[in-house]
Amino acid sequence: MVFLRFLFSLFLVSTALHFGWELSQMGYYSFSIPSLPSYDAFIEGHWVTAAKDGLITVALYLLVGMLVKNAGWAKRFNRQRFMFLIVLGFLWAVGVEYHATEIAHRSVYARSMPIIPIINVGFVPILQMMLIPFLAILLTRKQLSEK
Repeated sequence: MVFLRFLFSLFLVSTALHFGWELSQMGYYSFSIPSLPSYDAFIEGHWVTAAKDGLITVALYLLVGMLVKNAGWAKRFNRQRFMFLIVLGFLWAVGVEYHATEIAHRSVYARSMPIIPIINVGFVPILQMMLIPFLAILLTRKQLSEK
């Protein structure tokens, strides 16, 4: 039960963090005025995206747990666990961004987006999936330890 509470809290915390990140990185994408939805649809779309990213954060947590054979691995971070989380977040984000920009053409970067050479994806969304899961785990761990 404690483990499920941790995962649910991790989902909520990471979704909130991802939502803030999603809104803050809007200047790194190009939009045409006719393609912009209403404000409500815009916010709803970003909440949906943030919730998906929250689920990915939980999946990354569980995947690291499988790799280190310890479901409660967040209680004690070490270099190996941290690196697994960062590398998995990086790989996931590269795949998602490459698909969104190069295959599905759902996203178009603005000139302000720093691009990672060779893999040709934006740095900001990659950084999101490397930082937010780590921060969400730390915040969730702190939140639950205070109860």
